[in-house]
Amino acid sequence: MGNLVRALAAGAAGAIVLVGIATPARAEIWDCVAGLNTAGNFAYTQCWSGFGTYRVIAKCNSGHYPYTRDVVGPWVNKASSQSPGPQSLVSGDSQGCHVVNSRTQVP
Repeated sequence: MGNLVRALAAGAAGAIVLVGIATPARAEIWDCVAGLNTAGNFAYTQCWSGFGTYRVIAKCNSGHYPYTRDVVGPWVNKASSQSPGPQSLVSGDSQGCHVVNSRTQVP
């Protein structure tokens, strides 16, 4: 009986260690479109499939240091039942720069 108790205790301890290092479930986002509106000086991204969070990151140029930097829009959340998901927007005007490129970031 003592060996059985020790084996069960060792198994339980191993399970606790595995639970402690398990990675959380990740979002599954795809069919995303990132773009620019150069006349309005803003960048956007929007995802059409999956679920989870995402945001826009825009490359922004200015006439002063730092001459090029990334500016980020807010995180938005797409439910699996939504199509399309919400847009994440970032304005170059509020950052004092001109947006020249954009991409989607998923955590």
